[in-house]
Amino acid sequence: MSEKRISRKEFFNSALTGIAGISLISRNIAGLLSSGTELRPVGKTGIMVSPICFGASRTNDESVIRYALSKGINFIDTGHAYGNGNNEKLVGNAVAGMRANVIIQSKIRLEENELPSKGKGRKGAAEIRNVLSAKLEASLKALNTSYIDVLLYHEALDENLLFHQETMKFFGDMKKSGIIKAHGFSTHNDYMNLPERNNSEGFYDVVMVPFNHQGSFVHSITSSYAEWNQAKLISVLTEAGSKGIGVIAMKTCSGGKYSSSSTVESSYKESVLWVLQHKFISSASIAMANFEQIDEHVSWL
Repeated sequence: MSEKRISRKEFFNSALTGIAGISLISRNIAGLLSSGTELRPVGKTGIMVSPICFGASRTNDESVIRYALSKGINFIDTGHAYGNGNNEKLVGNAVAGMRANVIIQSKIRLEENELPSKGKGRKGAAEIRNVLSAKLEASLKALNTSYIDVLLYHEALDENLLFHQETMKFFGDMKKSGIIKAHGFSTHNDYMNLPERNNSEGFYDVVMVPFNHQGSFVHSITSSYAEWNQAKLISVLTEAGSKGIGVIAMKTCSGGKYSSSSTVESSYKESVLWVLQHKFISSASIAMANFEQIDEHVSWL
């Protein structure tokens, strides 16, 4: 009788059931990170991450996240807005029993309809504090953790809100308390003034921006097109890196496949390697939905 083959998904779903399975993969992760995977510093935060960050927004399968961790990735990106908090729950479930070996980055933001006072006066400051506090509490609960390694202000658009005294006080207080280890913001390249201002003020520890070889991308959901001045962006991010600000790249594969020479086949892996050759990059976030995508990107780790 021939031996029955099972998929990696079936294997991990089976192997990771119960405490024994979780303990095994936790030891595997610790071993991989200590023996082979090159870790990079996130600016001057003291946090060390794998050069590839697992973007969790496109998967609903815990075993895919665990597989990525078993292959040497120790950094996961999620957000309060993804799946109305369900993506954070997925990540929380996936890392149960191995939280100490995983760096989690999540995101919260202020919505205009949540701030009737538009951040003005004492009432506006209280509204900012209350909204951010409620969302952080919800994220901690969803992730089933007592702390978040990197907390970002999600998709920053308004300079006045991002650098509002109460917004910065909130992030600063949470960092002092240990509830978050580092803070920062994500933004798109239409708002390059935000990382530029942060270079001047030096408040936020981390910035997350689109960065790829093409200098542009088409949004996978909205199909909107965006491009940027590549030379200027590299200059801004180089300065950030020189000042100890961690830089996380997103949309790393959205510029399409890349080849470094005529002898190298174009691939998304090469696109990511192009991003990572820049010394100011702490990690390249890649939204991965299946085992095959993980295998392609971790083959060189």
